[in-house]
Amino acid sequence: MKRTMKAMSAVSLLLPGVCLAAEKIAPKTLEFLEATTISGYVQSSYQHSWSANGNQNAAGTPAGNSSPGVTPARFFDTTRDSFNVDQVKLTLEKPLDEADFAAGYRIDLLYGTTARMIHSTHADGANFDLGQDGDLEQAYVQFRAPVGNGLDVKFGKFVTLLGNEVIDAPGNWNYSRNYIFARAIPFTHTGMLLSYTWLKADDKNAPFGLDTQFAVVNGWDNVEDNNSGKSVMGRIGMQFLGGKLTASTIAIGGPERASDDSDYRWVVDEIITWNATDKLSFALEGVYGRENIGKKGTFASFNGSAWDRNTFEWWGGALYAKYQWHPHFSTAARAEYFSDVGGSRLDGLHGVDALPDASPPSAGPIGTRDSVDVQSYTLSMQLDQAWKNLTPRMELRYDKANEPVFGTKTDHSIFTVSMDMIYVF
Repeated sequence: MKRTMKAMSAVSLLLPGVCLAAEKIAPKTLEFLEATTISGYVQSSYQHSWSANGNQNAAGTPAGNSSPGVTPARFFDTTRDSFNVDQVKLTLEKPLDEADFAAGYRIDLLYGTTARMIHSTHADGANFDLGQDGDLEQAYVQFRAPVGNGLDVKFGKFVTLLGNEVIDAPGNWNYSRNYIFARAIPFTHTGMLLSYTWLKADDKNAPFGLDTQFAVVNGWDNVEDNNSGKSVMGRIGMQFLGGKLTASTIAIGGPERASDDSDYRWVVDEIITWNATDKLSFALEGVYGRENIGKKGTFASFNGSAWDRNTFEWWGGALYAKYQWHPHFSTAARAEYFSDVGGSRLDGLHGVDALPDASPPSAGPIGTRDSVDVQSYTLSMQLDQAWKNLTPRMELRYDKANEPVFGTKTDHSIFTVSMDMIYVF
């Protein structure tokens, strides 16, 4: 009782000072907390893989069946027989309100094994990061200009418009990412993005919707441009059936090679989504990319091989389906085909050279030889919010290719079983 009375006396003596300090800082702090949304999630996983002749360790050499290693050609899900902390995400955002002159910001901090795969670069090629396993995924200011229905502007670093799949794990139907996401498109951009909604779709008044986006950026995954040119990105989105059916056409083009303003890389991506019923959803994606190199020679950006071609192409398609059997249980399936003509997107991964290095590939029309062609089939099961905010998932995936990109020099296929858990806050 005496200790309690002493503690209360001490608090009563300190309370005026605490209240005085609070009066000085509380208004600004409360204004910040009231306007800012704080959110995020934590994702951890485990994966086991089988390939015909074992796997590789991180250095690219064969690893025994009892040794953890990597699964080449995959992207975020590269580790084998290992528990992982994939993503720890923290987002601070002041979203735009409905005012004509609304303004805000967003900051996304990402840590984990995923972060090391998406680092942007400076002009000299050095990583722009928060350490090996940390990344400033997004950091931009945003505002609305009172033009027509309202022109929304983002200025800073933001994720790409391309791709049906995204960096953030909760936004995907499957645990692993497909080859289109990992090899065909960029992850982030630094620049300016304009967004405008011409017409919103709803069931009664406007069955058709239309929105557009346009961006000028430094390029693919760089915060500082590596040349004096800029890349241009655009998107046209259409909604039908009251928003249940959407079609988006996205494209990006510009010079992406260091100190080279004349050789362009461009990609076109088409994404269609359809919510057939309240439980059944589909998605379809097709992508085509092309990059020109001014003269034949060393393509050092990838694996230092000498090539007798100066044009590289890649294209692919993916089909998705998801069914919500129960509010807490859903399944999803994905089938994908990806072709890398010339080997610029898949060759040289983790020390595995799919195409020969001893001598340049033989000359020939593009698309007739020297391509890496991959097929992938994925089935996922998800316990949606099985516990409050917690979603466990399990995935089965089989990949095969015409070249050995999955392990040793002779591995043309791989099968993986993965499990991950996501807690969203």
